[in-house]
Amino acid sequence: MNIIPIVFCFDKRIILGASVAIKSLIDCAKDDTVYDIRVFHSDLDIKNQKNLTKLTENTPHNLAFHYINPDIFKGAPHNNKSWTELVYYRLLIPEIIKEYDKVIYADVDTMFKGDLAGVYSIDLTGYEMAAVPMELNNEETIKGHNYFPENKNDKIYISSFLVMNCKLMRLANTVDKFFEVIKTFDKRLKFYDLDTMNIACDHFYPLSFQYGTFQSIMYSDDITNAREYEFLKTIYSDEELQWAKNNTIMVHYAGKMGKPWRMKKPYPDYKEYIDKLPKELRRYTWRDLRKKFFNKI
Repeated sequence: MNIIPIVFCFDKRIILGASVAIKSLIDCAKDDTVYDIRVFHSDLDIKNQKNLTKLTENTPHNLAFHYINPDIFKGAPHNNKSWTELVYYRLLIPEIIKEYDKVIYADVDTMFKGDLAGVYSIDLTGYEMAAVPMELNNEETIKGHNYFPENKNDKIYISSFLVMNCKLMRLANTVDKFFEVIKTFDKRLKFYDLDTMNIACDHFYPLSFQYGTFQSIMYSDDITNAREYEFLKTIYSDEELQWAKNNTIMVHYAGKMGKPWRMKKPYPDYKEYIDKLPKELRRYTWRDLRKKFFNKI
């Protein structure tokens, strides 16, 4: 049996999206995979927590909640809209989930299409974490992210899916380094948690793009027309992107296309998961409905 700890961070504004992520994770688990699912949050009440635990009923999987005081990141830069202090919560994983040497983190604007036992078994000796590279860290060619000369990595790594070597990160006081970067760089941080981890960590294990396939690649007939293709092509061949699309483990609904539960016509595979959810978790917030109304897709 493979017991795999995985952390999601979300608040009451995104319960519908998070429910799809958790439901798809569970449905794609192999018979010998058991997920120990943890939710970092700052505002999920008991009713919300009870509704979410319905996702693990009659399964071998576990779901537990960890309250995070948002004041821990008081003063940290964020945009007060979609990216609140919540984006930094993943950085606390090594110090909160101390019973595991290795922990997976995943965003909730995602849908899983495969089991995570393989990626969890990767040997991370000497690596602080495993993540998906997005583009070359080169001031002259960088297109999708901000350039920091202090970032010593040759690539920019996205923070939507991480396998954290928590044992090493605790020994190296990496969480303290995260806070030091936030304090030092402050308003220079534009992608917040992503910038922070890329500056603070020097040793990343590169994961295949299949662990973070952008929706623009996943649902495009021609991957070269995808919005993110311009920076993805700096490190991936067309063949590699096509392979990742055909063998996707996790779809990441990032970018201008918006979140699928806020689309007028969600992608069919995503809509199937919404329909599978308990009715208590299929509720749209006012923010969801407003974005759905103005969405052109």
